[in-house]
Amino acid sequence: MGLFDRLTEGMRTALQPPGPAGANAALSERVGLHAWTDEDLRRELERRRRARGRHAHGRNAADEELTALGSARRERNRERTLAKCYALLEAPVGAPRIEVQRAFRAQLRQYHPDRFLGDPEQHASAVALVTSLTDAYLAILAHFDRR
Repeated sequence: MGLFDRLTEGMRTALQPPGPAGANAALSERVGLHAWTDEDLRRELERRRRARGRHAHGRNAADEELTALGSARRERNRERTLAKCYALLEAPVGAPRIEVQRAFRAQLRQYHPDRFLGDPEQHASAVALVTSLTDAYLAILAHFDRR
């Protein structure tokens, strides 16, 4: 007997109503669902979704966090002009792409958060600075791509 046949037979057996002698109990009785209300089932399913990191609407919690980070980054980029981006990277305005990339990497080497692991305050400020450097670099790259 193949796998499909075994599955089909198992489902038929599980879904059969109880016989006259009660030999075959219904699936809900076997699993213990007959005592649960619809509200109890809904709460249990919601609890299991949260345990897996998913909300009731099915989106992953990490996806929502990434969406929020992206919208915050876009908001910061709207407020920053291109000249400010060049100034933040300490590159001359209108510099070619390769020069902007070198300036970004030099700033990143200098202020990378891993260099300040011993001091939580400096580490937090380095994270904020690197985030703003990355935003500026991405804004300049987007400007180059639009040309």
